[in-house]
Amino acid sequence: MAFTPRTREEAESYHPTEVLECTIERVTFHNEENGYAVLKVLPMDTRDKVKADVIAVLGSFSNPVVGESLRIFGWWDKHPQHGKQFKAVRYEVIRPATAAAIEKYLGSGMIKGIGPKAAEWMVKKFGVKTLEVIEHHPDKLQEVKGIGEKKALMIQAGFIAQKEIAAIMEFLIGHGITPTYAVKIYKYYKERAIEQVEKNPYQLATDIWGIGFRSADKIALNLGVTYDAPQRLEAGLVYVLNSEMESGGHCYLPQNELVSKAAENLYIKSADDLPEHDQAHEKAQLGQKLEPVLADLIARGLLVAETVELMGHEEVAIYTPSFHTTEKAVADRVHQLLNSPWRNRPKPAEIDKIVESLPGHETLSEEQDMAVRRALSESVLVLTGGPGTGKTHTTNFIVQALDKLGRRIQIAAPTGRAAKRAAEVSGREAKTIHRLLVFDPEKKGFKHGPGEPLELDVLVIDESSMLDLMLTHNTIRAIPDGAQIIFVGDVDQLPSVGPGNVLHDLIHSGRVPVARLTQVFRQAAASKIITSAHAINKGKVPELLPPSEAKNGADCVFIEVDETEELLQKIKGIVAKSLPNLGFKAEEITVLSPMQRGMVGVRNLNEELQKIVNPAHPSKSEHPRGGIILREGDRVMQRRNNYDKNIFNGDVGHIEIINTEDQILIVNYPEGPVEYEFAETDELNHAFSLTTHKAQGSEYPACVIIVHNTHYMMLQRNLVYTALTRAKKFAVIIGTKWALKRSVSNKHVQPRYTRLAQRLQNLVEGLGTSGLPGTAKAGKESRELPTPPMPGRLF
Repeated sequence: MAFTPRTREEAESYHPTEVLECTIERVTFHNEENGYAVLKVLPMDTRDKVKADVIAVLGSFSNPVVGESLRIFGWWDKHPQHGKQFKAVRYEVIRPATAAAIEKYLGSGMIKGIGPKAAEWMVKKFGVKTLEVIEHHPDKLQEVKGIGEKKALMIQAGFIAQKEIAAIMEFLIGHGITPTYAVKIYKYYKERAIEQVEKNPYQLATDIWGIGFRSADKIALNLGVTYDAPQRLEAGLVYVLNSEMESGGHCYLPQNELVSKAAENLYIKSADDLPEHDQAHEKAQLGQKLEPVLADLIARGLLVAETVELMGHEEVAIYTPSFHTTEKAVADRVHQLLNSPWRNRPKPAEIDKIVESLPGHETLSEEQDMAVRRALSESVLVLTGGPGTGKTHTTNFIVQALDKLGRRIQIAAPTGRAAKRAAEVSGREAKTIHRLLVFDPEKKGFKHGPGEPLELDVLVIDESSMLDLMLTHNTIRAIPDGAQIIFVGDVDQLPSVGPGNVLHDLIHSGRVPVARLTQVFRQAAASKIITSAHAINKGKVPELLPPSEAKNGADCVFIEVDETEELLQKIKGIVAKSLPNLGFKAEEITVLSPMQRGMVGVRNLNEELQKIVNPAHPSKSEHPRGGIILREGDRVMQRRNNYDKNIFNGDVGHIEIINTEDQILIVNYPEGPVEYEFAETDELNHAFSLTTHKAQGSEYPACVIIVHNTHYMMLQRNLVYTALTRAKKFAVIIGTKWALKRSVSNKHVQPRYTRLAQRLQNLVEGLGTSGLPGTAKAGKESRELPTPPMPGRLF
């Protein structure tokens, strides 16, 4: 009976190791996330035979390509159902030896610039010497039809890169890293990749977007780093702090909470499955080892500790240096703007005259009229209110009044979709904040700041509930002294995705003027979307109308579905038939779900909705990536800020071109097309379905909103309220009445650890931004604020 090793270590120690030299005939299965593959190969010694039995090979491969020749080390096994198989332990890439194998290899799309036709012509011209020509004599490639000097050099560079990547990947796969990030690691470190990983594997989590602490830790442990090594404990503390900031929106963590969560995350469960009380004891011991490591990080300035008052008692807040600096700087700058001399501040009589001269002024309610007047007299103002209260109407009057004063006005918003909407309703140019500030690739920072402020008198920021701390800082530090800033947003919506709770903190500081709109107008009150949203915000279950009422003009209906499988089928039917029958196009429909995972989570919904909205077709090129298929015509969303491409987290576009030969993908965004190399496509997600957080700041003609028992942990009032207010013309709430009632009754929101409100209060009271006596006094700070790191990495 064939020997079957139980572990990788056992396999590698097994001698003698069999060697199989072969050419890949077919890739039956390949998981890009972990590299596991099932290949059908043809042994080298039978490659010229007309009829030869292919062999099944199982193992981890970085990027198996048809036509590629391999030397595989492993052992033979016999599967009771599938027969003889070769189990791979490791492998080496060797050059294809026959013209047919070379043509298959080159035509696979593995090398940028070569497709099947070009591969055929090259092999016809150079035969078995084709690879040698590519590597050493690329100028000869110009003898092949369609290849010029530029393309020849690109093909040579791609070929050499693939050789280097293969060597690097052999090392990386052996230490637990997934093949998905091979190209990124190579592009960042080049030939230093192996040296860098061996030197400090935790640096990968900082340098390579998409590689987190978990992957880096797996490599480190495989390289022999002990579970309680200071290097690992340091990286673990920073990882937990950053992770909590990213997932919870915190600007800091209390020290006790940080140490406790770090011990939980760094603990490696014993193979003996210790009882819970023994595990708790070991975690406590690990926590004790973390204390001096944390103290050392603070002493070296890599983390910052600050004593704060939390829930009636003193606590030590642990910040990353960037967020500690940034939170203080935001408070300082808001305080400066509130107290700086204001150019040409209008007198009350002048304000009366301007407001009363505005066309349609009589349509303003008392609240709205007061908001317009305050916007003309305050250097910093928050305008907040729910749907139907006329925030947009009021903002437009504010802009008209400021125009009459001769002010230079700029409207901005945190996302492209929010900026587009602001431009549509105001009739004026509106920019995203990122594009307003202008990213400078050479400086790796924004062009506009204290040294080169924006040329404006008033900045109006719409959808301000989406502002996180970093974006706020970069914005307000670019505003010139004596200018105004007006924050417009609904404070009852979900807070920003990024760290901070800026709009909430500005309001609750009690130091920033606030104009709150509460009156719902008659026209808006006729909308079930508006009345239902306000009912939910007040903790009341809205009147639920059946879908049949859509024919009678109802714009918000409820469909009760209990079983998850049936729920999925209903959603697909609504998107495919029901909403199109009401006149909505596919691109006008968005499905909102609270979570990523599960049958009715965003990931699975996108996969299912892609089949309906943009099904496969021979005319549409595709690119597989990490378990999903990207297809020409797909609606996609950018997942992170990419300043080099001038495209930002939350931007939505459509895939226009997928070029498998040149390995590029082009997404058409409202601002224009953006090109991605295939290795960069992990920055994209499908956007047929979105989480409610990702939908913030946008309006969609039709929304399907899932409120179901399976999302129990996410059922909160502000989440359903935010989802419903995304629907512009029609909303379908689908799920269970129990889940809706649970959401409406659950007003508890996990508090965010932020101190912006307290810092503003302390500045006014004569304390510094730290809140401790003896720090800088109010009004004495320099206007030249510190420059924060670019958003993205938190540390």
